[in-house]
Amino acid sequence: MKYLIFDFDGVLADTYGPRMEVLLERGDRSKEEILAHTDQYFTKSDHTRDLNLSKEAVLERQERVVKFGKLLQAKGFDLFWEFIEELKKFNDVKMAVVSSGATIYIKPKLENCGVEFSHILSFEDHHSKESKVETICKDWGISVTDAYFFTDTISDVKELENIMDKNNIYGCAWGYQGKEKLATVLDQEHILENFSDIQKVFKTSNHKL
Repeated sequence: MKYLIFDFDGVLADTYGPRMEVLLERGDRSKEEILAHTDQYFTKSDHTRDLNLSKEAVLERQERVVKFGKLLQAKGFDLFWEFIEELKKFNDVKMAVVSSGATIYIKPKLENCGVEFSHILSFEDHHSKESKVETICKDWGISVTDAYFFTDTISDVKELENIMDKNNIYGCAWGYQGKEKLATVLDQEHILENFSDIQKVFKTSNHKL
């Protein structure tokens, strides 16, 4: 049995373009400002556990996340269907999703995608991805160090290496930050360039699903 946890935006879902459109339509920032803020946010998240956010700060952040999630849902986006098809090939595996986005645009997309996720945890469940990963692993009855995490951002790697075996953290080059930025925190063997590369992860490490 293998235990796989996936980020949503940029890993399972192609939301980068629609996200940019929603932000530009607000009209309060230029494209350059949005790009700079996006890169900054996904390099160092502002809602990790070590920041010790107040309850008020978390609720304020959640309100913004949900509001944005409604706009993104209305805008529309697709899953990375080729990657979903790769996940369908696995047997004897448990899979889950951990996101800093809102439930309103995440769960509806995954409900009928053909892959069974035991958990789909969003910002409303907890602001910290560390806490959400720990919850999932507790429910699965495993150590956090036995789980694999797939992300597309530097911030996720930095946050989750605090609790996970870094050898079990993989970057997805098709996501928000791309191969070059992921390579600043992960070695080449831990960056998936093609959707099918997830199959190689377990073959090269003598793991078979």
